[in-house]
Parts: sequence; C-alpha cells; structure tokens
Amino acid sequence: MDKSVYYRGKLGTVWYNFTESLAYVALHRPTPKSCAYRRIRYGNEKKQYINLCARKDLAAVRKPVFIYVHGGGWISGITEMRDTYVAEWAKRGYFTASISYTYAPDKTYPAQLFELFAALDEIYALEDAELLDLGTIVLAGESAGGYFILKLADFTAHPELFDRYGIPFKNKDRFHVDALVSHCGCFDLKNLTDPQKPQSAFPDIKMMVSSFLGLPRGKVRAYLATEAGALASPKITRGFPPAFIISAERDALRFEAQDLAEQYKALGIPYATFEGTGIIGNHAWTIATIVKKGKSCLEASVRFVEHVTGRTPTAASL
Repeated sequence: MDKSVYYRGKLGTVWYNFTESLAYVALHRPTPKSCAYRRIRYGNEKKQYINLCARKDLAAVRKPVFIYVHGGGWISGITEMRDTYVAEWAKRGYFTASISYTYAPDKTYPAQLFELFAALDEIYALEDAELLDLGTIVLAGESAGGYFILKLADFTAHPELFDRYGIPFKNKDRFHVDALVSHCGCFDLKNLTDPQKPQSAFPDIKMMVSSFLGLPRGKVRAYLATEAGALASPKITRGFPPAFIISAERDALRFEAQDLAEQYKALGIPYATFEGTGIIGNHAWTIATIVKKGKSCLEASVRFVEHVTGRTPTAASL
C-alpha cells in the first residue's frame, strides 16, 4: 500500500475515534436491567467481536434477529457507542448483535466483508442456544455501516458473489434479509468521489474511500470505472429487501439517501424515508435515542420493519 494512503488513513482513525469518544460520552446509557449484554468473538484479531443484547424474560422464546454494523467512514467507529440505540431494539423483543470489524487502512476492501460474514456465521451458530428466529433478520447501520448492510444485501440478491469474492460463508444457502434500516448511509463509491456530485462534499470522504480501497486518491476513480471496481458498490436490484432510508438535513450524504430511495422506487421495492431535522439534523445523529426526535425516528423505523416483516416481537415495557 502507498505510504501516504496508509498514514492519512491512520491519522483519520485517530481523529475520528477521538470525536466518537465524545459522542460516546454524550449518547451512551447503561444497558437496561431487563436485558442481558455480553460479547463474543468471531476471530482472534482485536476488532473481531460482536456485542449481544436480549431481554432476559425472553430467554425461552424464539426471537427475531437485529444486526447492527457501525459506521465511521470505514476508518473508525466505536462499536459500543451504538449500544444504546441497539438496546432499544432489544427492549422491543429482538435478539441484537452489533458487529465490530477492522478499520481501514489496516485492512482494505474486501477484507471487512470476509469479517462480517464470519461474524454472521457466529450468529447463526447461536440459533439453538439463544433461541433465534433466523426467519426474521433485520440489518441496520449508519454511514459506512449503511454501505456494509447494503453490500450484505447485495449477496442475498446476487448469491453468485460468494464465489466471485471467494467468501467461505457456511450459511450462504440460508442467509436472507427481511428489512434494512439505513441511518445516513452511503452506497455508491463512484458518486462519493465524483466532484460533480453533491455527496462528494462530505468531509474527508475522498480520504476515507481511498483508505478503504487502499489506493492513492488519484487512482480511485479509474479503479471504480473497472469491472472489479464497480463490484465494490452494491448493485440495487429487485432482490433487495425493503428499506427504511434515513437522512439528515445538514448532511451531504442525504444525497446518497435520495439516490437510494429513487432506485427503490423505480424497482418497486417497499421503502420509507425519514429526515432528521433540528437536533438530529447532522450526520448519523438520528441514532441518538436519548432525544425526542431520535426516539421518533426509532419508532418510525420499528413500525416500518413490523409492517414489512409482518412480525411484532413481544411487546416491551418502555
């Protein structure tokens, strides 16, 4: 890897994890006493772990599964900063799993996809012990996590991708996704790096994509124009699951959300949109369930998921 790509990415990791640590202090709340919280590993490397959370009173009940993938521009992200948001889904009767993965540039595309599918295999292995209903799976994430959940859905719509990438996913014949919840997510790497597109104005996005792909900035656009490079962005087709698409009014990535909604509309796939305004009008602050507007976003997404899955988990005491 080009040294300048590596060192810019590592500097970005330090800076953005510092800002995330401040968000963690502001947003994090203790796990509800009604829920059991623990960590398991899906590999031996530092970031290869999953935070699990589920209601204690549902230990003997089959539970639908809510899987969260954190964002952070591919180069950062404190998994535990999302615990408070994810716990809200656990309180509503879901078995939740929040996946950590290795940042770029220490690992570059598609290494994180291999990690995420290894984590999914670990979640599937819990089916009997934790009484998981793997017939209902919801994927959620924010920012780069929104990219990852769409990329995971890409494999369900195009299963030939498993062979193309060479990903040894044990449960590929069972894996499906019933709904997506994307908080200020991105998905089109070409648009993110195209100066003619408004989403390219997102702070440091060119550095982030460069770090993720492990390429100098001057080579990113040429790579994305190739067949292999085009594969890095999920190809939205009719096989994609319904999506709750969340944007924020002061976020340049709102244009990614708008493009995604337009593609869903053209394909006739069920979707709904929500715009974060006011206190949650900045990038990814729609996961801030400690504020009233964040709670309204959460409730709207829960209603959407219940509608498209036809599944209402055991009511929680909120």
